[in-house]
Amino acid sequence: MKICFLIFALNLASEVFPADTASVKYFPLKAGNTWYYKTTYSPIPFPPYFHKDFIEKDTSINGITYFKFYQHSSVSYIRVDSVKGNLLAYSPGNGCGSYANDKIIDSLASSPGNQIICLYQNIQTRRCVSTGTQNVFGIISDTRDFAHDGLFVENIKYAKNFGVIYSCSGEPPPCTGFTNLIGCRIDGIVYGDTNLTSIKQIGNSIPENFSLEQNYPNPFNPKTIINYSIPSNVRSQTSDVKLLIYNSLGKEVATLVNEKQNPGSYSVEFSGEGLPSGIYFCKLEAGDFNKTKIMVLLK
Repeated sequence: MKICFLIFALNLASEVFPADTASVKYFPLKAGNTWYYKTTYSPIPFPPYFHKDFIEKDTSINGITYFKFYQHSSVSYIRVDSVKGNLLAYSPGNGCGSYANDKIIDSLASSPGNQIICLYQNIQTRRCVSTGTQNVFGIISDTRDFAHDGLFVENIKYAKNFGVIYSCSGEPPPCTGFTNLIGCRIDGIVYGDTNLTSIKQIGNSIPENFSLEQNYPNPFNPKTIINYSIPSNVRSQTSDVKLLIYNSLGKEVATLVNEKQNPGSYSVEFSGEGLPSGIYFCKLEAGDFNKTKIMVLLK
């Protein structure tokens, strides 16, 4: 009996625990993944601010894979520890916890009440405050909410398979800026509204026909201008217009226009920031009309 128990105990001691694959999905890391956000302010009624975060590429640092992440105007190298479930930012020689070279952004495997101490971007205390579910672009997703406390306060909500869907921040507390995810491109699939580009009407005349002009410049890096025209509609004063960008595999990478528009000529700026070099297709859809132009992103 004692021998059997000893063998059982040795087996437990040598057990290898599987990677926490569920926590990894709360911040999907892959080159090309892009998140589009809208920030509003209260109580000061500043105009809303639109921006996007994106992953440019993956890279190896000291034999560990990190992802180059553009967030607002800052750049960091991040990864998820799939064993412990921690979202980490590379900080050579200045890590925290058991990490010599990484700061803990959040512990995505946390349960409500769990708290970690790690000074990162002027925030010291990070704790999970709740878990739940939320409808994200028509998909019911598990969520985790975190509170970051200090002189600068920030609350963040992660959704499984989507990443950060909401945050608020303030310095000093409470929150005065409120940021919501309005669209994203995850693993090549587009969700929500990815249009952060202002649409300008050009000229005063009413076009006789639908048209989609060749973008200019072409090739471009990273921005280009796309002009198109919408004629008068005999059945309605407006037309349902879509202007979409696809990659060479036929996957939609951006929605520049998706709305009803009055007759006229329009101009839209498209940015290929965060996209790899290659051939892309710009497609205009309006009623029975559709037209496609080839664009070349050359970095």
